Amino acid sequence: MERTDMLTRASEYRLILVLVILAGLTFALLRSAPTKVSATGTGTTSVIVELRDDPAAIYKARQAKSGVTVSDDALQSYRDQLRTSQDNFLNALQAGGISASVVSRAVKNLDGSVAATVPLRYTLVYDGLALNVPASSIAAIAQMPQVKSVHPDTKLYTSLNNSVPYIHAPEVYGKYAELTQFDHFNEGYEGQGINVAIIDTGVDWTHPMFGGDPTPPRLGVAPPTPAVTNTNQKVIYYLPLADEVASDGFGHGTHVASTVAGYLAKAPGPDGIPGTADDISLHGVAPQAKIMSYKVCSDIETDVYELSGVPIGGCSTSNIVMAIEDSISPFTLTLQPKPIAHVLNMSLGGGGGPDEPSAVAASNAAINGAVVVAASGNSGPGDGTTGAPAAGVHVISVGATTHPGAAGSSWSTDLLQSSAVNVNLLGAVTPAKSFPAASGYNRLKLFPMLGGTGLPAGSMAQHYVFISDPLGQWPASVRGRIALIKSAIGATIFDEVMQAYNAGAVGAILFDDRGTVNGVKTLIPAATISPEDGQVLVDALSSTDTNGVDPANGAISELPVRMNPTFTDSFMGEVAGFSSRGPVEGFGQVKPDISAPGVQVLAAVPPASVLGGLAVVLEGAPNYLHLDGTSMATPHMAGTAALVKQAHLDWTPDIIRTVLINTATNPRDQAGTPKGDGPTVADSIIAQGGGLIDVREAVNAKALMGVAGDGIEQPGILGSHSFGEVPVINNRTTHTETVTVTVRDLSGEGGTYNLAIANNRDLQIAGINVSLSQSSVTLQPNGTATYTVNATFDGDRIRDAVVNKGGGVFEPIQMQWFVTAKRSDNAESLRMPFYFKPGQSLPANATTQTLTQTGTVPVGDAGSQTASGVTYADVPFDVDASTFHVEATTSWLTIPDGSMPDVDYQLLDPDGHVIASSGAAGGPEHVSLNVSRAGTYTHRVVGYTNAATQFTITTLLTKGPAPTALGAIAGDFTNAQGKPVDFDGNLNLSWQAVGGATAYEVERSTDGTNYSVVASVTGTSASLTNEPNGQLSYRVRALTPGQIGTYVGAASNTVSVIVDRRSEVDITSLVSTAMSNVTFTNGVFSLDLNMKNNSTATYVPLVNLNVVRISSTSGTVSAKNADNGGSGVSANAPALYGYSNLLGSDQQFSPAETTGNRNVQFNDPASEMFTFDVQVTAYQSGSGGAGSNAPASGGGTSGGGTNGSSSSSLLPLTKVMRITVNPLTKTVAAKLF
Repeated sequence: MERTDMLTRASEYRLILVLVILAGLTFALLRSAPTKVSATGTGTTSVIVELRDDPAAIYKARQAKSGVTVSDDALQSYRDQLRTSQDNFLNALQAGGISASVVSRAVKNLDGSVAATVPLRYTLVYDGLALNVPASSIAAIAQMPQVKSVHPDTKLYTSLNNSVPYIHAPEVYGKYAELTQFDHFNEGYEGQGINVAIIDTGVDWTHPMFGGDPTPPRLGVAPPTPAVTNTNQKVIYYLPLADEVASDGFGHGTHVASTVAGYLAKAPGPDGIPGTADDISLHGVAPQAKIMSYKVCSDIETDVYELSGVPIGGCSTSNIVMAIEDSISPFTLTLQPKPIAHVLNMSLGGGGGPDEPSAVAASNAAINGAVVVAASGNSGPGDGTTGAPAAGVHVISVGATTHPGAAGSSWSTDLLQSSAVNVNLLGAVTPAKSFPAASGYNRLKLFPMLGGTGLPAGSMAQHYVFISDPLGQWPASVRGRIALIKSAIGATIFDEVMQAYNAGAVGAILFDDRGTVNGVKTLIPAATISPEDGQVLVDALSSTDTNGVDPANGAISELPVRMNPTFTDSFMGEVAGFSSRGPVEGFGQVKPDISAPGVQVLAAVPPASVLGGLAVVLEGAPNYLHLDGTSMATPHMAGTAALVKQAHLDWTPDIIRTVLINTATNPRDQAGTPKGDGPTVADSIIAQGGGLIDVREAVNAKALMGVAGDGIEQPGILGSHSFGEVPVINNRTTHTETVTVTVRDLSGEGGTYNLAIANNRDLQIAGINVSLSQSSVTLQPNGTATYTVNATFDGDRIRDAVVNKGGGVFEPIQMQWFVTAKRSDNAESLRMPFYFKPGQSLPANATTQTLTQTGTVPVGDAGSQTASGVTYADVPFDVDASTFHVEATTSWLTIPDGSMPDVDYQLLDPDGHVIASSGAAGGPEHVSLNVSRAGTYTHRVVGYTNAATQFTITTLLTKGPAPTALGAIAGDFTNAQGKPVDFDGNLNLSWQAVGGATAYEVERSTDGTNYSVVASVTGTSASLTNEPNGQLSYRVRALTPGQIGTYVGAASNTVSVIVDRRSEVDITSLVSTAMSNVTFTNGVFSLDLNMKNNSTATYVPLVNLNVVRISSTSGTVSAKNADNGGSGVSANAPALYGYSNLLGSDQQFSPAETTGNRNVQFNDPASEMFTFDVQVTAYQSGSGGAGSNAPASGGGTSGGGTNGSSSSSLLPLTKVMRITVNPLTKTVAAKLF
């Protein structure tokens, strides 16, 4: 799945886990189980019930907007009112027969005794309660009038020297930087006076990076006693809401806290020995900030299966919300005075959007005055993978970038010229840096095994050997060469690398789509490569490879390959592949907001922890460890926020967030020069947000720019803007969205800022334009100015959501750009990211249908989908032709006892193809997409890490007008396959009217797949002329009023016709007639007539006999039974008799062929003789040859036929056959004129 574990997939590899346990960490896994919020055998589950009243933080903010200051006591009084309302709600549950109990946490002292029991009831940042209730009662609870929403108590997951200088943090420290607990120069900004809450796995306050003070922090439920003043001087407060004790048994929280605010310390250098010359000096971003530790993630709520997939217990949302609430409250949960957090760090996350409880609580904490920072997640590089709590409206979401200290975190490989390494030479060839590269191949990125053997500085080269079956016998050819391994199900990466080593390989490159793999100890250089890039190497094995079939197992490459210890020859930062991308659910804001270093971050871990044991294996010492993840990026951002807050105590969280975005840059090189702008150079905005933080520029910001809001529903000022998803694609009009941007002076200096637009993605597409209302703004000291950003989209020119963006790459349009504001004196440059998601046109009056379906996934298999109904469950649902959008949310309320359930989601189309997926860690899973066809779709819920898990899928189907019904095309005749055939390319189509339609568009396809508009009409029919030859398919769409412009409705049914354009010709001279069964009864003359093709080489279809003139004395004779109802008395009223269906199976009138008989009748009321003229027509097909006269059968005469005639010489409608009829003698005679 796409997971936000702080060790990016690391713990898949059981060897490392065994090493960790052997390192003395079994105690962390064997302690007694904590109080759990989980399902029981009786069907009870844990939920978070959100009630309808404003939580106290929102109440305070609304009062402030009204000019009323709310004191701490007044705020507490309001919270007491909410508790009373919650009591009333609990009483209503009891009165309604619903058994419910409030979830509580036993907070332990250091000796394991219970200090207090804390009920999980929220009043400050959230109005709600965590409840244990019967699963069967959830629907009834959701319908109660007091209830706003019921949420699962989801599990979130922690999101795993050089990085601090890289973000320019030391440049705001004082002349004498205060980096230890002994420094008190009080000049500059190192975080003094700022408290940072670490909501995580706890913090080891005894670690050297926190001063090594063994004195415990103040326990959050302890009464104020003199002992409280003797608290730890760095970690000043702790509240353990998970597990038995407060210590950090996993190590993640300690790593995070030391990055935020760790004192100067020395980690062992490459020799792994502390206290030697190569030790590495490191400290946190804000080394003088204080830490408040909240343990919300379990060290031990895990089992063996999860240890192979998820190395840490989940972080219950109910714990997280309580920690957020306590951190910003001036009172403890036992109503004692306490410190408040100015900054909150949450290096954890899961799925969901801004309405998830953790996101709402975090956002409300920011409204209350705290800067809240959360990890975007480690589910990248797919779009839309960021989740809660980072999705919160007022929360700073952080993505991860590389940094100079992580320059070797990405290796690379490139192909060399065949002469570079002799194919018979075995062993690693190094240095290889200067070897000539093969032409036509780019450098490919490799992801090294962190903890494995490194590459030599000068690179390594050798021929490579293809291993397609790593589970079988390894070929001898791999000895002394590099193994290119196609990974197999059932083999871990460690297993495969070990097999390569045992077979004598000098290096290994493995197919894997997950990027960097932490913690795999290897004895040869080993790295993963994306399957796409790996296939390049497979295809390059042989110059004769057709790329259709892989070569044999053990095949040796013609070209040598080089493994390089860096991706580029010089460092340039980039967004990490694992970093979760936006857009956020609902498209309401640009997410992530900003980026910070999160790759190979070296920081503290407790020696007696899981990560401490891992550090022994990977680093050689237990106190420090390099880790990857947005977990590591987030504390860089939290430390930065602490420094900015210290420098500007009057700045609100919204201002701090905006300034940080405005002053960020594209990722920078080691010298501090950012990447350039542009679609092919810069990281996308949905990957980097505003860019890489720059502490120096943020602290010294002279101005800010952003979109103003009310400060509650939307930030008071936000330095980015999302226009959201705008329904403009194919809306047949040009539409402009505008937003007003405010620029505000912060320095008291004023100044002029020159404005410009920097394209990040898709502004280069024809039909898209972004403009500004002016080229500059001038600020008076402490003043403001505004300008307008105009985003224009031509929905007539751009009719498809997916476009060719160059190089054959087709992707959805996502307009992304920066507006830059450069101060005229070059003293500052600000920028602001924008996002615009063009969506398909929508009807003005759409309707919705909600489906609720349930099911169970019995067990997880890490997403392998090995058994239907066991490791995945399919839930079908029907989509009708009027549905144009499907939105599905999958949640699970039942948490199996003793495990951390996690399932993934896929949406399958009627053909069984996966068209959308979601893999958030811990859930819920969410997809939203347009659909264009009716049929049975399938929700697939895939077990990842779970025992039997009950799930609920809520599907919202959005519908427009029903499509019209298109009538069949008659054609000129129907062929033997039952298909209509047209011979002149002139077609008439008709369809049913659609209510409200202003026009209809007729679409044509020549291949049955790709359609284009060929006619636009206002009525319900269309006449098409000169249509091309071939089998053509047609469909019709109704155009109705749209939300913006026009809504182009769903396509009608498809009708087809074969067009075989020919000229109608007169073949009268080529045929003879024979008449039989002549009768005259009651004034009706009847005869059976057939025709013979007298040519030798003329093939014609669609044969018609046309009576074009009747002559009689009285003038009363007329045709009676013509196909077209014609009387035949003149050429203006011909009587048509079709003979096409009286031909052979090929429906061609072939040389010497005689048609079947056709009955022809005439009304002859005067019983008189008459004559009728006949013209025989067909459509030209083939070339003519000699014909012959033949006697007419049944007393008829030859219709002639000329020798040497050909179809190419026939003239349309120039010959007639005159037939004389005597009804009294019942005779007929024919003659060609």
